[in-house]
Amino acid sequence: MDAPAPHTAQHYRATPAARIGAGVLAALLLALSAAGLRGGSLGLALFALVPAALLVAGVWRLRLTLEAGSLEVRTLFGVRRIALAQVARAWLSAPRGLWSYGRAVPMLGLAPRQGPPLVIGLQALPAAALVELGRRLAPYGVRIEVADTPAARRLARRIWQLPRR
Repeated sequence: MDAPAPHTAQHYRATPAARIGAGVLAALLLALSAAGLRGGSLGLALFALVPAALLVAGVWRLRLTLEAGSLEVRTLFGVRRIALAQVARAWLSAPRGLWSYGRAVPMLGLAPRQGPPLVIGLQALPAAALVELGRRLAPYGVRIEVADTPAARRLARRIWQLPRR
């Protein structure tokens, strides 16, 4: 199958695995919320219900759109659009931290020539989105740099099927 024409807009949504994972976590939180209601604890019910709703809404709203000359990222908290010609640098990283429970979290950073960088969490998006973005950035002379960490190199090998060094 041929690659889509560069003028064709492509939309990438959360992967089925991310949707299933969010659904399972939301179901567990809803069960906790129901237990709180049965026990007469409205605080516990709300404490579990709010994250469940945010989790489902966040996965449902997530979308990456690649158009002829721009990239648009829609998340629960807003929409950000960057013209591909304005991207000065792109990088792939997989930082670890307490906020991620020690797991490496795949992220793509885009630094436009003007304005703040855009950092996109890749754990819920398909790898094809990153491959297509790299293909669309290439005519503008922008290569996706890979951070020099084992987790980032593993991520790059998995996405682009690169051989081990």
